[in-house]
Amino acid sequence: MTGKESCWLIALLLAYSVSYGQQKLSPKFRSEGARSSIREMIFSVSFRDSAQFYDDYSERLTVVRRYGQANVFQIRADYDLIVNEFSGDPNILFVDIPGSARPESLIDHFNPGFNRITKLHHYFPELNGNEIAVSVKEKAFDANDIDLINRSFTTSATPTGTAQHATIMATLIAGAGNSSPGGKGVANAALLTSSDFENLLPDPDEVFASYTIWLQNHSYGVGVENYYGNEAMAYDQQVSNNPSLLHVFSAGNLGLSTPDDGLYKDLNAANLSGTFKQAKNVLLVTAVDSTLKVNPLNSTGPAYDGRLKPELTAFGQGGTSDAAALVTGTSAIVQQAYKQANDTLPPASMVKAILIASTDAIGPPGPDFVYGYGSVNAYRAADLVRQNFTSVVSLMANEEKEIEFVIPENCSEVKVVVAWTDPPASPGGQKALVHNIDAYLTDGTNQYLPWVLSSLPNPDSLASPARRKKDSLNNVEYFSIADPPSGIYQLVIQAPELTTQTQDVSVAFWIEDPTPFAWDYPSASDIPEAGEKHLLFWNNHAGGQGSLYYQLNGGEWKMIQETVDLSAPFDWNAPDTLMTARLKMLIGDNEYLSDAFLISPDLKVGVAFNCENEFSLTWNPVSGAGGYEIFALGEQYMEKIATTSNTGLTLAKSIGTEYFSVAPVFGSTVGLRSPTINYASQGSYCYINFFNAERFDEASIVVRLLLSTGLNIDHIVVSRLLHGASEILANVEVDSDLELEFTDHDLHPGPMTYQAELFFTDGTSLKSDSSQVFVEAKGRAILFPNPAPGGSYINVLSSGEGLILRVTDRIGRLLLEKELDDVLDFIVMDHYSSGLYFYQLVEDGRIIDTGKFALY
Repeated sequence: MTGKESCWLIALLLAYSVSYGQQKLSPKFRSEGARSSIREMIFSVSFRDSAQFYDDYSERLTVVRRYGQANVFQIRADYDLIVNEFSGDPNILFVDIPGSARPESLIDHFNPGFNRITKLHHYFPELNGNEIAVSVKEKAFDANDIDLINRSFTTSATPTGTAQHATIMATLIAGAGNSSPGGKGVANAALLTSSDFENLLPDPDEVFASYTIWLQNHSYGVGVENYYGNEAMAYDQQVSNNPSLLHVFSAGNLGLSTPDDGLYKDLNAANLSGTFKQAKNVLLVTAVDSTLKVNPLNSTGPAYDGRLKPELTAFGQGGTSDAAALVTGTSAIVQQAYKQANDTLPPASMVKAILIASTDAIGPPGPDFVYGYGSVNAYRAADLVRQNFTSVVSLMANEEKEIEFVIPENCSEVKVVVAWTDPPASPGGQKALVHNIDAYLTDGTNQYLPWVLSSLPNPDSLASPARRKKDSLNNVEYFSIADPPSGIYQLVIQAPELTTQTQDVSVAFWIEDPTPFAWDYPSASDIPEAGEKHLLFWNNHAGGQGSLYYQLNGGEWKMIQETVDLSAPFDWNAPDTLMTARLKMLIGDNEYLSDAFLISPDLKVGVAFNCENEFSLTWNPVSGAGGYEIFALGEQYMEKIATTSNTGLTLAKSIGTEYFSVAPVFGSTVGLRSPTINYASQGSYCYINFFNAERFDEASIVVRLLLSTGLNIDHIVVSRLLHGASEILANVEVDSDLELEFTDHDLHPGPMTYQAELFFTDGTSLKSDSSQVFVEAKGRAILFPNPAPGGSYINVLSSGEGLILRVTDRIGRLLLEKELDDVLDFIVMDHYSSGLYFYQLVEDGRIIDTGKFALY
């Protein structure tokens, strides 16, 4: 920074301090409160002494919510009390108007390959979030959703009523994959609970402690709040009180907004959606969509004081909500891995350090205010813990400590992250950092400072690349060295004057091996759907271009594309087949082979019949399948219950669940499991889905039979009952056509009743309900219903065309005359009162039938 730039920044900060930094009333209060015509409102207030606050104001306000550990209350009070008394009270620290939380996205689709979640599941199958409890703060999720069933619990903070958005977030974090393979979350064995986001303050500490919850997802926001308010301070205080508790927030979807106040006023930046996202000790996440770029709608940093926000990027087609959920799930994996390795939960600062140190590069080189430190790599985060690339040091005031580590030969990159949980700052202050820990890397010859971004309130400055310099804003210090010289390195960490006795600092580092190219997706356990497009991911240090090939069932290699840009994923259309496959990337003279994996079609499962004691599943055949495995929902997960070589299976309802799916088998490998169906909600009945007889024309009746399946049916008999005697109308065998139609041309006056009976190969039979049709005598009419409700219509059954129907009242006045168009016609009686009416049927001017009907 030049001397001129330094003077400019100091002047701006001084102006900001005078205008905003020392005021007790938030910018939001000064703008919204002054415009509001409502005098009694909900306010957020922080203070030094709670007893004094109660003594002074308890009779003039109502406490709505509180986070007592930080002396922050939400209160209902009169606007004049705040302006006239709070603003001049030395016990009051800061007053704000809390926003109204809202979810920030709905997921469109999910790509677990981008953040190497599928690779994590393949290489670390034991890391599934087991015994890790996660809270989802918004509305309640559906605990009976089959991807979440029997893995949730409630607390005093759990809201009533469920929301689809919350269910989606919970599924991304910890879905079991029961509904389909796409319903598998990052930590699919984690426990889940919900908390109500109507309370924007932290939930009580005792809720987290009592239920051993050390991770909470926040996929919601309010408006742009570009200051360090009561909620930010309260979350920083909560993490200071509970060092292992990590809060993960979505950055927000207000990227087109500009702040109305603060250092970055009117700039298209610093538009994080809520003051709680200005906290230092939480983790903020932005999203890339299917183009693998950050959407312009996503909120960006910096924080109000120039700190780097958001810290991480993850996949989120619908916005930053689902990206935050994926990072929450990954954080659960990191917590589990660290606990297994160290027999204790990691500090929240350690989880942050691990996730940042293990990121993939994305966007412009180095950290920035759009993508943060990089894209989350779930596999690498777990591998970092496995390799024990972590350390926690405790420093006293003005103390310096060193951590030594070795960088091997041919290392392509080393990344080191220093992070700490910082004590809360005073709300409304111009700078959030309290303990300015400093660090640098050295190999004895070279010294490396952390990467720091320019925080000057100028678009060009905010977009400029990071430079190595002392960091005095962030409680994360980030180092990276490309192609570092091998040897022994020291990380030197220095503590300033502290407001606490000691300061714990978390350190995580990643040493990238020299392998030029490695496949990330697909791995051996991935099953790409046949005939669909899939993004291929790899870890590439070779740069440049390569040639991409595929192989089926160990056969010849076929080229996919001769020139592939290795700096980006490749969109591959998988062959429409059930076969094992491999991919090959040819870079120069070097070949890089993927694992062998299975390409599998997506089965379509239906219900052949649904009878009283049994039902039958059916599915399309898959060429090349040696058989099929059938899965049923167990207590928490889908479990294999049967294997068959057929394309259908009959099951007893005593099996105890309604949820089933099917997968083809190829050799010894099970293919892609179909989406799970509930057999009871597929619209199938016990063989007979529909049976009905109806008048077709003057001379015929049509009988229709719709079957759910022809399975095990030997033949069908359709009979008619006439004058007490049963006659066979049709006797047919069933082929592939399940919609059968029969015509009866032999009509007789009066009721004609029809019934179908199915005869099965095992000697049993099944009868349909009967269906009755009234046939009028020649020259007669039948009116029904009779009597009929007033204001309705009455059906007229007759010989039809050419006849005239007349309706009169009891004294003979003509009320209606209608020429009939068909065998079954109707008259509308919506303007006539209840009573008795008479009709005449007229043919060629001659009355051929009379009768009466009643309205009630």
